[in-house]
Amino acid sequence: MKITTNLICALVLSTASGVAIAECFGSGEYRVCSESYTDADGNIQIRTWDSDGNDYSVNTESYVDSDGTTIRSYDSDGNEYSVRAWTDNTGSHSEDSDGNRCTITRSGEMIGCD
Repeated sequence: MKITTNLICALVLSTASGVAIAECFGSGEYRVCSESYTDADGNIQIRTWDSDGNDYSVNTESYVDSDGTTIRSYDSDGNEYSVRAWTDNTGSHSEDSDGNRCTITRSGEMIGCD
């Protein structure tokens, strides 16, 4: 959907952990707004809404443990996606929630990476 950007407004909203920047774009009475910020735990929060009352949000969380790092995103429509990454003596690896795997060996060979 292409939106004419005749009207652009930026709002600064205070949050518990910092500042969220909201930008609104639109023409006439219709506007679409989006805000994003990083919360106190380092997680990214994104929310969009329009003048027709529709809204959508995406939240991203990251976890670091002895097995590596996992980044998980979920949205207000119930969709979820995650990626886990780790390094061991054979190289660097990643695996996502769709079952895709990628390994980059210590010699630089890429296995399963598309």
